Amino acid sequence: MYVIITQDNCSFCDKAKNLLKEQGLQFTAYNIGTSSSRWLRPLLLKADLRTVPQIFDSEGNHVGGFTELQAALK
Repeated sequence: MYVIITQDNCSFCDKAKNLLKEQGLQFTAYNIGTSSSRWLRPLLLKADLRTVPQIFDSEGNHVGGFTELQAALK
């Protein structure tokens, strides 16, 4: 199962989720704008990940953003 860290009004986040849906791949999305997922923001900054989406594969490996996800699924 993939993990996608997103935020509201993010077209690349929406594209990443749609791509995974089209491929029939399961994912969990965490929106850093919600109170329940706000704890992720400091972790992203500490890892020097300053944009969303940030995508991780089913083994916990960092894939990157939408473009990297798209390339990995080809």
